[in-house]
Amino acid sequence: MSDSYDDYEAKIQLAEHAAEHAWEIKEARHTFRTDVWTTKDGREIAIKDMDDRHLFNAYRHSQEELLFREMVLRLFENRIKENT
Repeated sequence: MSDSYDDYEAKIQLAEHAAEHAWEIKEARHTFRTDVWTTKDGREIAIKDMDDRHLFNAYRHSQEELLFREMVLRLFENRIKENT
C-alpha cells in the first residue's frame, strides 16, 4: 500500500508543479511588453518603448526571447494596419 500511496503523492506533486509552471508561462505571455530592459550603460527602458533599431540590436547581441517576441508582435501589428 505504501508504494501506491507514494506513486499517488508523486503524481499529485508533478501535476501541481505542471499547473504552477503553466500559470507562470501564461503570466509571462501577458506581461512581456512591460518587462524592463537594462541598456549597457545601465539605463532601464520598457521593452515596448524601445525603438526598432535598439530593439533589433539588443536582440542580435543577447538573443533574448522577450525581445524577439516584441519584434514579431510589432511586425504583425504593422502588417495588419497596412491591410486594413
